[in-house]
Amino acid sequence: MLSLLIKDVLKSPGKLVAVCFVLYLASMSMFVSLFLALAVGGKFVQTLKRKAKALEAAEAEAERARAEAERVAAVEAQKQATAAAAAAAAAVQPEASAPTRQYAKSAVVIPLKRTGTHN
Repeated sequence: MLSLLIKDVLKSPGKLVAVCFVLYLASMSMFVSLFLALAVGGKFVQTLKRKAKALEAAEAEAERARAEAERVAAVEAQKQATAAAAAAAAAVQPEASAPTRQYAKSAVVIPLKRTGTHN
């Protein structure tokens, strides 16, 4: 809270004067000091509650993500088991003929024409 107050105060001179005036009054009056202490304490409690709520939400989100990851891992393991069973079944079948080439053979490197006096 104080960092926000300081950043905000440094941006405008009017707010800086207001904060200085309030601190001056707090140094002169016990009632103003007590009021400021209660206001700052209340803001501090609100900040702590907000952070606790955010922490609980983050933990709940992490738990949901962990459960989702476990579910995905279980599905992936089942897919691998199914693929292994299919591979074992395919191994029992006789070998098919070699597949034909789909594309014509092409040169990757094209030789450069020789130019100059040395042929």
